[in-house]
Amino acid sequence: MAYMWQEDAYEVVLAPAASRVIVGLRRADQEGLDQALAAELRNGPNAAKEVRFDSSIDADVMPSEAEHAVYTATPLSFCGYTALHRPMTPTELDRLAKQEDRATADEGYYVIDILPAETAFRRWPRPV
Repeated sequence: MAYMWQEDAYEVVLAPAASRVIVGLRRADQEGLDQALAAELRNGPNAAKEVRFDSSIDADVMPSEAEHAVYTATPLSFCGYTALHRPMTPTELDRLAKQEDRATADEGYYVIDILPAETAFRRWPRPV
């Protein structure tokens, strides 16, 4: 989903959970979310508000070992959505190029989930 007209274009690959969110939206909202994902996962307007955590779930701590993936929660400027994502590895980018039978951008992001703003206000059952 990289926009090659952008100087700093990158690939975006959606996990099943992220795809379900987009499929459930109206067409206009799908396009708005698509544009936000294509432009804001790297140095977007809310980059200062990102939360990073490694695969061992140590919030705001960079991984101590290279094999730990660093995940990022990026607030998007479109309708209060937050994208949970990680950088794609060179191997994943190569595989994407082969699957799509096209050249890919040098960087990419795997979007695990997209959370709407209202998830912050969801009521959880309280013990009685």
